[in-house]
Amino acid sequence: MIPALADFLHRRFGVPRAQAVKRLTAAAVIAVAIALVAVSTVIIAFDSILSGRSLASSLEVGQVAPRDFHAPISRSYVSNVLTDLRREEARASTAPVYNPPDLNVARVQTSLAARILEFIDNVRRDPYATVAQKIDDFQQITALRLDEQTTAEPIAAMTDEQWALIRAETLRLLENVMQDSIRESEVTSILERLPNQVSLRFDSRDVAIIVDIVSDLIRPNRTLNAASTQAAREAAAQAVPEQISSFQRGQIVVSSGTKLEPADVEALEQLGLLQPPDQRFPIVMRAVIGSLMVLVMFGTYLARWRNALLEGQPRLLALLVGLFVAMLGAARVATGSEIYIFPAGVLALLYVAIAGPDVALIGTLGYAFLVGLMAGNGFEVSVLIAAAGITGTLVLRRTDRLNTYIFAGLLVAFVNIAVLFTFNLAQEGTTSERWLELLVFCVLNGIITAALSLVGLYVLGGVFNLPTILRLNELSQPSHPLLVRLLREAPGTYQHSLQVANLSEQAAAKIGANAFLVSVAALYHDIGKLSNPAFFSENQRGSESPHDLLNDPQRSAQIIIHHVVEGERMALEHRLPQRIRDFIREHHGTSLVKVFYQQAVIAAGDDASKVDIRNFRYPGPRPQTKETGIMLLADSCEAALRSTDPQSRSDIKAQVTKIINGYRDGGQLDDSGLTLKDIKQIERIFVDMIEATLHPRINYDAVISKARRTQSMRAVVPAEAAQWTPDNRGPSTGGLDVPSQQDDEEFGDDHARAWD
Repeated sequence: MIPALADFLHRRFGVPRAQAVKRLTAAAVIAVAIALVAVSTVIIAFDSILSGRSLASSLEVGQVAPRDFHAPISRSYVSNVLTDLRREEARASTAPVYNPPDLNVARVQTSLAARILEFIDNVRRDPYATVAQKIDDFQQITALRLDEQTTAEPIAAMTDEQWALIRAETLRLLENVMQDSIRESEVTSILERLPNQVSLRFDSRDVAIIVDIVSDLIRPNRTLNAASTQAAREAAAQAVPEQISSFQRGQIVVSSGTKLEPADVEALEQLGLLQPPDQRFPIVMRAVIGSLMVLVMFGTYLARWRNALLEGQPRLLALLVGLFVAMLGAARVATGSEIYIFPAGVLALLYVAIAGPDVALIGTLGYAFLVGLMAGNGFEVSVLIAAAGITGTLVLRRTDRLNTYIFAGLLVAFVNIAVLFTFNLAQEGTTSERWLELLVFCVLNGIITAALSLVGLYVLGGVFNLPTILRLNELSQPSHPLLVRLLREAPGTYQHSLQVANLSEQAAAKIGANAFLVSVAALYHDIGKLSNPAFFSENQRGSESPHDLLNDPQRSAQIIIHHVVEGERMALEHRLPQRIRDFIREHHGTSLVKVFYQQAVIAAGDDASKVDIRNFRYPGPRPQTKETGIMLLADSCEAALRSTDPQSRSDIKAQVTKIINGYRDGGQLDDSGLTLKDIKQIERIFVDMIEATLHPRINYDAVISKARRTQSMRAVVPAEAAQWTPDNRGPSTGGLDVPSQQDDEEFGDDHARAWD
């Protein structure tokens, strides 16, 4: 898309194409960065941002839970609700503190009783008052609430002897009761026991009179000590320890249909399942800051170590971000259930296969941080994801082998089990059934991680045209249309490509580069020669070259150079992955087609100023990766040594060293990332393989001729031949003697050595 837009801007507005590509790429990278922060923030703070749609954000005390809520993490916290409840219960159960009995209260009430009884005596002794008047006078006693029928009327009508007995019993009973400790809360029970304390010589009528008078005169003699009571209750409350609430991951916090109590709402808040309105903004800001931190970390690393990914591969960068946020969204669902079965390691394995282990490590750390943030600062969750991702990254060294993905998945399972024991072994309350369940989840996690990684590679390779292991396997088949054409129309180029593939693969494996990628790319690196196969020496038959007929060095150079441009066009037409197209574009770098350039200079009278050297250079760019750097060296070494006739290992080594040093000194390897140590190892591999390929063949005609000459000599000198012993003859060859190098020198048969 970017090249097409650049072409449009160039045609429509005259913007230089290179500048347009650079600016569009920068805009695409910025858009991807904004998308990463925005989408990550929404996923992390989903309940706070979309509070109207999130059931977890709108629950309050008294409402009914619409669904089961499971603990996303294992967590213990101090429950303020339960602590306050238990302390309030302790306060309520603490008995109030009373002052000691106040005897003055008894004296006052006894004195009052005496005055009341004396008043009753005076009323009874009034000779002029009628019974009704006496009863009315009795009712005027404010300290008593005498019942007219059961108390006042009998007192007015009874004899003096009866009243004297009742009067005395009333004073005795009041004194006895008031001498005891009486709290306000005990008055009612004391009044209920008064009839039982009246002397037995009184009948029920008299008992009722005595109780009616005394009951109105009884007062509490022990008052409540408010300060001491409050202090005792606070001491009891403080003695109650803080109440700890614990939840295991996956445990039901609130069941569907349950009416929410304050403790339920508190548990939902503590586990991150409920955000009150006043906490939504801080949660959103926390998500924004966390996403920005990951962006800065990821972007800084790419800018420092993988700048080519930022400047030249925005499509791949967008894919990496897309995988990141997709896995982040999946983790949001997983943190609400069982995190130990969530295959977080898939992200790392896909990153290794797509972008390399370094990007996988950085991506895994950022991913673990955000998932932990989303899980309510879940340290266990972050460690679990980071450990799984790092393990998968370190184990998956050979992305071109299917068994390495399976092995990585198994190791991820073991690491998950280790994390499980690390964080849960010391926790109490975990049953054996729960342990077995978690262990099964860890094993399934590893299996699912390996399976999803392979499925993901297949899907990504097909949809996004990436050089995944499955896609490369498909491209390596000889039945691919381009390889079939290459074999039929340019068989020399086909054989050359096979040799370059072998050289490149071994060299890449030696220095730790992607051997499978470079071997497959080598098969396609010269497909552009299909446009003019006869103009390339490996496809020419006979001594006459089409370039001799052209007699135009510049045109010949353009034909040679055009195979790179044509190869990229054909690769696009057949949807070869971008990494494969990079090999086609970079396998000559910006090197010079020296033969035709020198011919052009000679034709110009040895005046190099009259020849535009740019017309004789490949468009490039120079190799940007170790793999394309290896391809450049392998392609040149194989072609050069096939066109010569090296006679020894020293000849091969001299040629290879000359070619490699030429490219290194010319700056063609500066951007490839190849170190001097890598180059030395590549040189050694090339020499060994080329020597093995160009080994001498046995000239069987010469062997037979030598055997005949030897037999003739034995016939001429039988006596001397008879004296020969096996020890003098040397080791047996079991048949015809193979001529050695010494034999060749003796008989002048160097011409008989055949090279493959």
